[in-house]
Amino acid sequence: MKRIFAFCLIFCLTVSCAVATFPPERPPRPIALPEEDRAPATFTLFWYVNGSDLESGGENDMGGAFTDNLQEMMSALPPDEHFRVLIFTGGTRDWKTAGFSAEQNQVHLVTHEGLTHGPALPEGSIAEPKTLAAFLRYGLEYYPADRYGLIFWDHGSGVPIGFGFDELREPRYMDLNALREGLEGGLRGERLAFIGFDACLMATVEVAAACAPYADVLIASEELEPFGGWNYAPPMRALGRNPAIGAGELGRIIANSYIAARKNAGEMLTLSVTDLKKIGPVVEAVSAMAEGIQRLLFEEGFHRVARIRSRAKYYGGANQSVDMIDLVHLAQRLRHDCPEEAAQLIAAVRDCVLINRHTAGAPNSNGLSIYFPYENEGVFKNHLDVYLQTGFSEPYIGFVRDFAGQLEQGDASLYMIGLKPEQTASEAYTASIPAEWHIMKAQWVLSRSQRYGVYLLIGLDDGVALDETAENAMGVPPERWLTVNGNPAFAYREDGAEGVLLYSVLAELDGRKVSLAVSCQDGQFAFLGAVPEAKDGRIPLPSYLPVEPGDTVTLLYPKIDTRRPGHEEEYERRPSFVIDQPMEFALAPVEGKPGFMLTDCYNNEYVTDVRQVP
Repeated sequence: MKRIFAFCLIFCLTVSCAVATFPPERPPRPIALPEEDRAPATFTLFWYVNGSDLESGGENDMGGAFTDNLQEMMSALPPDEHFRVLIFTGGTRDWKTAGFSAEQNQVHLVTHEGLTHGPALPEGSIAEPKTLAAFLRYGLEYYPADRYGLIFWDHGSGVPIGFGFDELREPRYMDLNALREGLEGGLRGERLAFIGFDACLMATVEVAAACAPYADVLIASEELEPFGGWNYAPPMRALGRNPAIGAGELGRIIANSYIAARKNAGEMLTLSVTDLKKIGPVVEAVSAMAEGIQRLLFEEGFHRVARIRSRAKYYGGANQSVDMIDLVHLAQRLRHDCPEEAAQLIAAVRDCVLINRHTAGAPNSNGLSIYFPYENEGVFKNHLDVYLQTGFSEPYIGFVRDFAGQLEQGDASLYMIGLKPEQTASEAYTASIPAEWHIMKAQWVLSRSQRYGVYLLIGLDDGVALDETAENAMGVPPERWLTVNGNPAFAYREDGAEGVLLYSVLAELDGRKVSLAVSCQDGQFAFLGAVPEAKDGRIPLPSYLPVEPGDTVTLLYPKIDTRRPGHEEEYERRPSFVIDQPMEFALAPVEGKPGFMLTDCYNNEYVTDVRQVP
């Protein structure tokens, strides 16, 4: 991850402290420019910055992300007046750069002369369409150019939540309808060369369709972005050298420099450049696919579609799906059941995505994702109604409504069952599973009896195979389990880049629920940091919280109370230890009873009767 630090930039600033009233048709006065700079520029870049907790630090004890990016931008000032950047700032409690006010929405100008602070814009949440429209009208009125670009900077949550997290005002998020309304009201027929999202999870087909009437190209990420976001120096230099540069070529520079600057071992990075003039055939192909998968849903059942969905590439970080899945990878999973629709969709996406960059840690990423509710209960319960009103493809919206209705029949709970794995002639254990359980995944789980009827789950690992019918599970219990400072750790695991394993250890950091992110390559463990639990359907912070000397880490173990089947999730909170040196992660023998953990099509989890496995 990029090293996190805060500093104050020192410039000779021209600051206006006047609070201007924004008439409906006439923006406030422009930032004063030297006389020689009054000619129209060749390119004006609009930078819509919601500082949020990425800049202020919020409750995460980190911040200054915008300040870092501004420093990158200022290191590559345009050589003359043919290119300039107009910045909107708002939505944060504290800016780490001198001259930026948290008390008001504000505009700022970057030219070859440096940075100049301008007037206040009308107050309002960054998520309100009128706020975006006001900024765009201001820029078009006073800083006309031959071409324009627009970058949205902050958190991103894909759909249905949307862009941004305003720390100061409601609404907090800009959904797709608000985005469209703001672009329509602000641009008034003007077309942008590109729209970029320096934000997580915004390279979706729904976002692309919403932006298509207003821009030629979309630049965005399917996956979470690290704290540092884009690297702004290379695209600034490219625009400075040639303000007439093509949007696709500029997108290539942004994607390449982002991957190169932010990549670390095991990092899951994506960035794509999409030709919005070709998004229409993609939406048509999505509609055709929706009709095919709808037939599959009603002819073969929820479990059949859920199995296809569960195997598609997901985004949101390791073991943190936000139900955005790769569109091409979904189509590839549908080749057997809907061959014509799948082929049509794959071809349309391939033709539409101009540039697709991703690290080895993000395989099966093809440039555009789509919302498919399944795993993230918080987003599903709090925001599905918003998605159903986005105006996206009617057949797909109808399918999502029907699939979600059946998904609600499950309760995603944790149970202990009386299934008895039997040992074979080898060291393997096997279990026959009733077909009507519709099991999707099987893993090894390690448990200890806490008291009568109550068990702690203290370890989780792969190594249990399901046959093609998912009616037989077989595996050899691991001899070693993940430990932290010698204590067993309940950790979800997945494959990262080639040869890299990623673990997410359930824990608390100073009383706050987190996942301890750990990578392992060639038997060597590396602690990446702590990922805070998402709240109210929000997306987790797209970076890692540091764990520092004096912090208290408490390991968490899920409980199963057999006297209360399907009860609410509970945890045993122990042991706790104060950090005085780096934590030690290792694979080691752990005392406990291994058994199978089976996950069904509704994401219910079942633990076999561990007493039957010696």
